[in-house]
Amino acid sequence: MKKVLPVEYPIVTGYPVIANALSILQTQEKTMNWILLNLIVPIVLYDAESDKVLIDLGGDHTPWNTRYLYDDCPYLTVYRYDRTWFHEQNQDIITFIKWNIDNNKYIYTDVCRKFISEYQSSNPERMHDLFIYGYDDEAQALFGSDFFHGEKYQNITISFDNYRKAFEAVEEQQLPHRIEQTTDIMAITNRELFNTWLAVDYEDPESVLEILKERLLECLGKANASYMRLGDEKVVYGINSYGLLQKYFEDKDFYESEYSYYNCMLIQFLVEHKGILLKICTDLLKSDELAVQAEELINLANMVKGFVLKSMIRRTCSSAEREKLIDYLKKLKEQETGLLQNMLTHIDALISH
Repeated sequence: MKKVLPVEYPIVTGYPVIANALSILQTQEKTMNWILLNLIVPIVLYDAESDKVLIDLGGDHTPWNTRYLYDDCPYLTVYRYDRTWFHEQNQDIITFIKWNIDNNKYIYTDVCRKFISEYQSSNPERMHDLFIYGYDDEAQALFGSDFFHGEKYQNITISFDNYRKAFEAVEEQQLPHRIEQTTDIMAITNRELFNTWLAVDYEDPESVLEILKERLLECLGKANASYMRLGDEKVVYGINSYGLLQKYFEDKDFYESEYSYYNCMLIQFLVEHKGILLKICTDLLKSDELAVQAEELINLANMVKGFVLKSMIRRTCSSAEREKLIDYLKKLKEQETGLLQNMLTHIDALISH
């Protein structure tokens, strides 16, 4: 028997926990308003302990706490299982996965990367959370997605035996549980909307415009009485985050290998956020003029991305090159501020009609 649940290539791939949720959500047309309105606000965090800058998109929480895409999402139902409890039940993980897939539930588990060749990792203590969306009995294989070698989000095929080894090795080595971000084992399924404050407004065009206006005001750094985020002095939201990014690239030898993984995610998010703005301009606001401005932002963000990647490959960045990069970021902030303000003007005109 073979069963593969529907998935879409996510519009955000900079961080796999976000990408995996979106690959499910994007299979339903009705979820797009919720996705766009919850991913519009870029969040930047300076982590003093690791001396790194981290970036995330959306949600009412600080970066890397993506609960809003699972527990708080009105379009998904999540069942959580503790890894130790699962092993105590002496269950077979492949049987468990197949039963869930047959019941239209996607599976998300921690695995030891050593046993899955695409990770290209020989360290038995390195683990990651792997997303599973289908199986094929004849091929004795599972279908999954994650960030693999080369830091590219992609789909792969994993043999039953390799997956079983990768899953069991996590508990056998007593590797840490990861309750904060996802959990040891999650089963995820689509759910029908119910009439709650979480979801009811997202299909009403007028309400969508009001929510979008609040998000745009937040991106511009203006306080909203009706929409509040958790406060954190280490976190900067929206357009104000460019100051932190500029300082990071001014002060940090960002091309050093120890920063490469986080830099790749950071600049990928930078580009993908502009793609979200473009999709809002075309799909929600239906404005060709605003879409042109958004496309200019994408091109500029791609220039920043290319610049950073080039410096990381060369392992060097001159002072003149660094100044040019800062100028790119300043220009990006200026143009993005203009686009956000124009979007607000467009929304007010739509509401007044």
